[in-house]
Amino acid sequence: MNDKFLSVSQVAAMKGVSRNAVYKAVREKRLASARLVGIIAVSWEDATAWIPKARTGRRKGISTSEEAKAKIAASQRKRWQKRKEENP
Repeated sequence: MNDKFLSVSQVAAMKGVSRNAVYKAVREKRLASARLVGIIAVSWEDATAWIPKARTGRRKGISTSEEAKAKIAASQRKRWQKRKEENP
């Protein structure tokens, strides 16, 4: 059995995700961890077994279509109008 522990930064680099993604997985108990001397440590076995959640949303670098921009603008106008009505 391998008793090696990894830091959050090491797990993030190993899985190709951000440190925040690792912290979130630990917080949501999707990734087992231990706190050693005030530092979050993840066992090597748990880190290799963990599969990060797939990204959601639009990827960076992909432009938004004009139709989508129009829908977003209409939605924002509705929200602003609703706020105006609620807070005269």
